[in-house]
Amino acid sequence: MDRHFDDLGFNESAPKTRPSELFQRNCWISFEPVESSIAVLADYIGPHKILWATDYPHSDGFFPGAPEMLRERLGPLSPEAKRQVLAGGALGFYGLS
Repeated sequence: MDRHFDDLGFNESAPKTRPSELFQRNCWISFEPVESSIAVLADYIGPHKILWATDYPHSDGFFPGAPEMLRERLGPLSPEAKRQVLAGGALGFYGLS
């Protein structure tokens, strides 16, 4: 989206804020433990913008195996990135510290 934004430079009515900046300011992405691209996503948008969607206690959730699935998916991430995915994203989303 930023590429298209940059192409609008000739248009005076174009927005002033880049789409990536709007996303970083206003959006979070959630995932279920079966998602396999969490490490790539964390690298792309930042682990602080990711929320774990537990889906507990719904019958279509991934319990009791969800914690183990989550550990596997987060394996490649640094300890700080894991902390951000597991807690930091939610803290930022809810405006907590």
